[in-house]
Amino acid sequence: MIHSLVEWEDGEAQVGTFYIDGGTEGFSGQARVVEPYKDACYECVLKTLPPETTFALCTVKEIPRQPEHCIQYVMMIEWPENFERSMDKDSPEDMQWVCDRAIIRAEKYNIKGVDYKLTMGVTKNIIPAIASTNALISALCVNECVKLLTGCNYRLKNVSYARGQTSMNISQLEDLRGPECLVCSSTTQTRTVNG
Repeated sequence: MIHSLVEWEDGEAQVGTFYIDGGTEGFSGQARVVEPYKDACYECVLKTLPPETTFALCTVKEIPRQPEHCIQYVMMIEWPENFERSMDKDSPEDMQWVCDRAIIRAEKYNIKGVDYKLTMGVTKNIIPAIASTNALISALCVNECVKLLTGCNYRLKNVSYARGQTSMNISQLEDLRGPECLVCSSTTQTRTVNG
């Protein structure tokens, strides 16, 4: 969207809008400044995102060891056996059914810890937010905004990562633009399709 706001003059991007983005995941977070057509856009860095957490089906089905395995079993095996419709992860009734069935499975394998909150976290892939990380990342975003508005200092070039699992460590890197990115590169791609 931010790239679509850029106006062009004599083949040069006339940037008047920057994109400041921040995000957190537990103790980690990142702040990013994107100058359209000069910095890596979000599309350029999608491949660097970590894969979603998954569990081996054999573990979930045969030898569950964690509360998450019991919840996954209900989602993957029991739900399709009992319902023809898709699970509505925003429905309290659906989530309560999954939770109740996961508790029964957990008791069978003497696993503790299945509750409604964990069920919501597993089904929706929710990672708990940590207030101090959120505050740090929002401060980094505001700092970049002040620098852009006042010109008082060089802006971030272009991403800062906070990793707080073991200690507080903030590092700055430059994500590089993808040479064939469909959003921010000036290359064109031609595809031939049969009618």
